[in-house]
Amino acid sequence: MSLTYLDNNSHGDMEDELAQLTTQISALESSQDELARVMKNLRVKAARIQNSKVAVSRLPSDVLALIFEECHQSNPQWTGVLCLLGQLPVEVRLSHVCSQWRGVALATPSLWSSIRFPFEQREDSLLEYLERSRGSLLDVYLGPWAKYPNLERTLTTVLVPHVHRFRQLILEAVSRESLSTLLSAFQDQSAPALRRLRVMCRGTIVTPGPMTGGAIFSNGAPLLTDVRLDNVPVILPNSVTTMLSFSAYPGPPFPMSREGFYRTLSACPSLTTLHLRGFIELGSQTPVYPVLLPHLRELVVNGRMLGNGLRLFDLISTPNLETLVLEDVKAHALVWIHRYIASSYPHAFQGLHTLRYIRCDFGGVDMDVHFLRATPAITDLVLSVDRHMRLIRLLNNSDKQALVCGCSPMWPNLRKITLHTQGYAGNVTVGAGVPLNEPSPTMALLQEFVACRNMLRRPLANLSFKGHNAGPVNNEFLWGLNQMKQYVPTEVAACPMQAMLADSGYVADWAATVEAYSSQLRHFLGQVSLVRQQMTPVIPPSFNIHHLRRRIGVPT
Repeated sequence: MSLTYLDNNSHGDMEDELAQLTTQISALESSQDELARVMKNLRVKAARIQNSKVAVSRLPSDVLALIFEECHQSNPQWTGVLCLLGQLPVEVRLSHVCSQWRGVALATPSLWSSIRFPFEQREDSLLEYLERSRGSLLDVYLGPWAKYPNLERTLTTVLVPHVHRFRQLILEAVSRESLSTLLSAFQDQSAPALRRLRVMCRGTIVTPGPMTGGAIFSNGAPLLTDVRLDNVPVILPNSVTTMLSFSAYPGPPFPMSREGFYRTLSACPSLTTLHLRGFIELGSQTPVYPVLLPHLRELVVNGRMLGNGLRLFDLISTPNLETLVLEDVKAHALVWIHRYIASSYPHAFQGLHTLRYIRCDFGGVDMDVHFLRATPAITDLVLSVDRHMRLIRLLNNSDKQALVCGCSPMWPNLRKITLHTQGYAGNVTVGAGVPLNEPSPTMALLQEFVACRNMLRRPLANLSFKGHNAGPVNNEFLWGLNQMKQYVPTEVAACPMQAMLADSGYVADWAATVEAYSSQLRHFLGQVSLVRQQMTPVIPPSFNIHHLRRRIGVPT
């Protein structure tokens, strides 16, 4: 075998041939890319033609926008671990279906008007949402908020400039410091479109003591009428607020100072509804004049607010109250409230027509008849059934005296009574509510009261039983009433939790939705934290969540 040596001319010919092949390869690759682009465009056109024949494509854009908004409202914000792996919000997923849907989604500002930062939107997507909302009013949820410098910078530079567009604002802090940061960010701002405000503090707070609140929107919020607060004093800027509610969070170790409570109420003279379920500190003995609330119509008081001996009506004056709800109030506080109402006659409580006692303890002392005289306009009464039924007994005794004297009873306008029956344990009954022995004293008292009202020609329009045992109680009551040849319309609601909560003043409104969202979010974050703690010993230091996303095909 002989070796062939290349001379200079042969080497030059090979280089020329290699250059020609390289040029041909480049031309073929360019042609391939061009054909790929043509094929892609043809597929897109074919898909559009095919999609145009689908029934949903014939929907008008405005109808499609309404469907998108309904999906946006009803779709859960996250689904388990998918959120951790980068599940896109529903409005983003709707905009990724096809070009028509994307055009409709981007042309619907309300789809992008819900801001939940920092959990669901980061800074880049936050800017995109603000741009796509196109000046529409915003529903903003800030939290759970931890104190990090980058979050504070985003808050002050990105969100605060749009505060004039806020329609609803929820602030959820996790510590005293983060609460102060959130309130101070909006302290000197003006919110001309804000209508609803919710301030929450739901973190693990180590140091006990009153929560420090502060002023908010000192430059004005002329439309802010609905304010829901945790047990935190927040000083509002104007006098148009009509709804104010204090919840029990963050708990008994963190009562609200009496001065903070007084300042918060003093800034809201136009209140029509006030719900008090928090804790108030009693340590301060600084004398204060009662805050006059002349427009207040509904007052809800939980017993935890009065548990330390606080005299609520020393702090507020409610001369035109129409609905009073007392929830879990103990005997000593209830006695003081009754005495105060009786002593206020005839200057206050003359328009009180709805009185609700929810799980209240009337104690072992009979009630004073002067309380009945001081509240002549009562039409609606809610009671929890117990062994003594002291208020019904007082009414029954006064009705008997009215029968003897031939005069009108104390509560002449009483037409509806609702009884929560979960505390009732009557005699054993057989079929159709027939008792084995004599009717229980409680049942006999109710039947006698109804009979007296009928004889006074002041019959009840409705007697409602609510609770898990409402049906048997109603049957036992009606059997005894039929034996007396008497009649009253009755209504049974067997274990209706929503109905019983409604008697306590709870309403399934926007604040309930926020509360459910916050609870689910904190539960989810707790699960994520637990999973991370369990996975830490077995995950190598080089593990990257983004690699996992790419491996399982989750879109970024």
